[in-house]
Amino acid sequence: MTKVFPFLLLLLGVIFPGISQTKIDSLQEKLVKINEDELRLKVLDTLTKEMIRSNHPDQRIYLESYVDLAKGLKHFDLAASKSRFIAQLYIYNGQPDSTIYVVEEMLKYKPKFKKKNSEGHLLLKRGGAYFNKQMPQEAVKDYDRSAELFMESGDSIYVADARFFAGHAFMNLKEFLEAVNRFETAYKLYDLLGDKRYANSALTDLAGIYEMNGFYDKAIYEKKRVLKEILKTDNFSLISSIYAQISGNYYLKKELDKSNKYIDSSLYFAERISNKFKQAHVRTFAQIYRLRYYLEIDDLVSATKHLKLLEDCRKLTNSPEFYDSYVMRHKANYYGKLGDYVKAEALLKQLLAKKGQIHDVKTYIDAEKQIAEVYAQRKNYSKAYLYLSDHLKAKDSLYNERKTNAFLFYQSQFEAERKDYEISKKELAIQLLERDKELSKSKRNILWVVLISILFVSGTISYYIWKNGRQKRRALTKKIARNKKELDDFTQLLIEKSLTQESLTKEIEKLKEEIGEQNSIEKLQDLTSVKILTNDDWYKFKEKFKNVYPNFFIEIKRKGFDLTKSEERLVAMEKLYLDTKEIASMLAISHDSVTRSRSRLRKKINAPKGHSILEFLEAS
Repeated sequence: MTKVFPFLLLLLGVIFPGISQTKIDSLQEKLVKINEDELRLKVLDTLTKEMIRSNHPDQRIYLESYVDLAKGLKHFDLAASKSRFIAQLYIYNGQPDSTIYVVEEMLKYKPKFKKKNSEGHLLLKRGGAYFNKQMPQEAVKDYDRSAELFMESGDSIYVADARFFAGHAFMNLKEFLEAVNRFETAYKLYDLLGDKRYANSALTDLAGIYEMNGFYDKAIYEKKRVLKEILKTDNFSLISSIYAQISGNYYLKKELDKSNKYIDSSLYFAERISNKFKQAHVRTFAQIYRLRYYLEIDDLVSATKHLKLLEDCRKLTNSPEFYDSYVMRHKANYYGKLGDYVKAEALLKQLLAKKGQIHDVKTYIDAEKQIAEVYAQRKNYSKAYLYLSDHLKAKDSLYNERKTNAFLFYQSQFEAERKDYEISKKELAIQLLERDKELSKSKRNILWVVLISILFVSGTISYYIWKNGRQKRRALTKKIARNKKELDDFTQLLIEKSLTQESLTKEIEKLKEEIGEQNSIEKLQDLTSVKILTNDDWYKFKEKFKNVYPNFFIEIKRKGFDLTKSEERLVAMEKLYLDTKEIASMLAISHDSVTRSRSRLRKKINAPKGHSILEFLEAS
C-alpha cells in the first residue's frame, strides 16, 4: 500500500494538468484542421474565451487572429468586441500607447458598426489608457461618450462603469462637482442593477471627495450607507477600514469621543480578518487614528503605548514605507509635545520632502504649520515665518478651492431641486390628464354600479323597515285586542256587580215590608249603598282603559278641558258607548243623576245641544 500511494499521487499530478489543458489544446488542434472561415471564426471565438478565462499567455495572438478574420468576413462588430480585450491586455502590461493604437485602428471601421456598444467598449478602453497616461481630460471625453453609447444600446452596467471611471478622472482634474455627479450616477445604476460591490465602491469614493472638500457630515453619511450594506457580509477588512475612516471624519469635526468609539469598532473587526497582511494594514490605520486621538487630548502615556502598537502593526504589513506620510506628522507631534524638537523637525522635513507625492493636500499644509511651531520653539523665527507663510498660502488656496466647490455643489443642488420641481409639476399635470381620461372612461360604469348599489341598499332597507313594521303592527294589534278584551271583561264584571247590587236592593225593599225591625234594615241599606265603582275598581278600570286608549285623557287635557274625577268617569263610560242605564248601574247612581251630570258637563265644556259630548271633546 505504501508503494501504491505515491504512484497514485504521481498519476493524479499528471492527469489533472492534462485535463485543465485539454479544452484549449483540443480547440487549437481543431482549428488547424478547419479551412472554412466562418467555422474557423466560431472555433476562435470559443478558444479566445477559454484563454481569457484562464489568462493564457498566447491569448493576444489568437485574439488578433480572430479580429483579422472577422474583418475579412466583414463582421466588424465581432472584430470590435475582441479588440477591446487586446486593448485591455496592453493596459495590464503598462502599454497605454499600444491600447490607444489598437482602439483607433478599430475605430476606422466605425461607419460599418451595426451596434452602438461596439464603439462604446472601444472608447471605454481608450479612456482607461488616457487615465493611465495622466491625461484625465481626454479620459473624461471617452468615458462620457461611451456612457452615451451604452445608454443608447441599453447596456446599463457599462453606463455605470463609464460614469464610475469618469468620476476618478474628474477627481484628478479637481473638478469636484463633476466627480460627485459621476459617482452618484454610478452608485444609483449599480444599486439598481444589484451590483452591491461596485455600488459600495462608488459610495466610498464619493465620501472621499466630500472629505477632501471639507463636507465631513456628507462623508460620514455616505460611509455609513456603505457600512449598513457591508455589515451584512463577512468582508471584515472593508468593514474595519470604513469604521476607521468614519473615525477620521469625526476627528476632523472635533468630535473626539465619537472618533474614539469608531476606532474601537474598527479594531474589533480587524481581529476577525483572516489575511494577516490585510489585518496589519487595517490595524495600522486604526492605531494611527488612536495615536492622533491621545495626542489631541494630551494623554502622552497612552500616546506612547499606541505609538509602539502602531510601529508593531506597520512592521507586519507587506509595505511599511507606504505609511510613512501618514505616520511622520503624528510622530513629529508626539516628539514636539515631549519637547524633543530636534526629532520633530527631522520628521517634518522628511515629510515635506515628499510634498509632491502626498495625495492628501491637507497633510502637508498641516505639516508646514507644525514645523513653523517647532522653529518658533527653537527661537528660529525666520524659518518659522517662512513655513508659516507657506502654510497660510496653501491653506488659503485650499480654502478658496473648497469654497468654490461648496458654492458649485450647493448651486447644483438648488438647480437640481428646481429642475426636479419643474419635472414633478409636468409629471403631475400629465398624471392628472391621464387620470381624467381614465375617470371619464370609467365614469359611466361607476355611476351604474353606484345606482344599482343604491337601489339594492334602498330595497333592502325598505324591505327591512316594512317587515319590521309589519311585525310591530301585528304585535300592537294583538296587544290592543288583548287590552280591549280585558277592558270589556272588566266592564262586564262591573255591570254584573251593579246588577247584583240592584237585585240586592229589591230584596231589601221586600224584606222591609215583611220585617219591621228598623235597625237591621238600615244596616242592609248601608250595605247596598256602597258604590259599585270603588276607588280600587276605578284605578283598575282606568289602567285597562288607558291600555286601550292611551292618549284619551291626555288629549282632553291638552285641549284645555279640566275635568273632575267624576267627569272623567262619565266620559270614560261614554267612550265605551254604555247607555244611561249601564252608566247609572256602574256608578251606583240614578238615571236622573246621570242625565244631570251630562248636562252640567255639557255646559262646562260649552258643547252645543244635539252633539254628543264625546264627539265634541274628541273633535275640539
